[in-house]
Amino acid sequence: MKNWKKILVITLVIVCVVGCGKIPTLKNGEEAVVSFESGGISVDTLYNNLKDKYGVQMLIELIDTEILNNMFEETDEEKDYIKEQVDDAKNYAEENDIDFSYLLEVNGYESTDDFEESIRLDYRRNLAVNNYVEDTIKEKDIENYYEDEVYGDIHVKHILISPDTSDDMTSEEQDAALEEARNKALDIIEQLDEGEDFEELAKKYSDDATNASDGGDLGWISTGDMVDEFDAAAFALEKGKYTTSPVKTTYGYHIIYKVDEKEKPALEDVKSEIISTLAQEKLNNDPVLYYETLEDIRKDAGLEIEDTDLKNAYSVYMKNLKNQLKNQS
Repeated sequence: MKNWKKILVITLVIVCVVGCGKIPTLKNGEEAVVSFESGGISVDTLYNNLKDKYGVQMLIELIDTEILNNMFEETDEEKDYIKEQVDDAKNYAEENDIDFSYLLEVNGYESTDDFEESIRLDYRRNLAVNNYVEDTIKEKDIENYYEDEVYGDIHVKHILISPDTSDDMTSEEQDAALEEARNKALDIIEQLDEGEDFEELAKKYSDDATNASDGGDLGWISTGDMVDEFDAAAFALEKGKYTTSPVKTTYGYHIIYKVDEKEKPALEDVKSEIISTLAQEKLNNDPVLYYETLEDIRKDAGLEIEDTDLKNAYSVYMKNLKNQLKNQS
């Protein structure tokens, strides 16, 4: 069972004890949790000890659960995500011959329900942070991204020349194989320059078995469908042109031919996608932003930590967490 849930259970027990019927007291007048002939343990003593050991972590979990449960209702997407995560954990346990209940226990979960609630909290945290950061994206940034990064789909063909390399080769041997592949790609470009047919050359030379027999036809693609180097070269081409130098990717060297292109979609049709992309870029580029945003969400919910010790501990905890992330980046 998670530490914070242990505290929650104990706290609920205390509430029931001190809130129902006669309240037991110690000789000094403090409310008692445990009593002996010689004395006992007071509610205050228990609370302060638990607070010192587990207080901040439990507090943050409870705060975020309360805030996010008020912000979001359960959706099919959330349920599907939770099920997917649980299924992945069960598959991991099965593949490694580990009892699933034991796997949950050693990771601090009392039950599958407990595990699911933890996943739900992480899911809602991510959703809240993404929504919050998306609201900070400026119109000018959206317009700039649209102008520079958004294209209509393109129809492309390619010829792939893969280097004949293996893991047991020396670095010199691998470099030589790469150079040989590049020279072969350059030779094919020369043949294209001399008027040879692209499709016929693809059928003859391309190492991409999935489309070589179709003349290297990849069909219509959108930005992000291919690896970055391929994307950049393909979308920069004019319609009816091919790359005049080989395009290197992890697969080898490509000669890319742009057959056709569609009109750029209207800004309003892709605006939400652009906002989501820009928000994710901001979060990826600044790991501290995620936790700063969670702090802002808590403040916007009117968070006030009444216990002075916990308030100070929370401040120190968040400061240390952010400093640690800054030092790692």
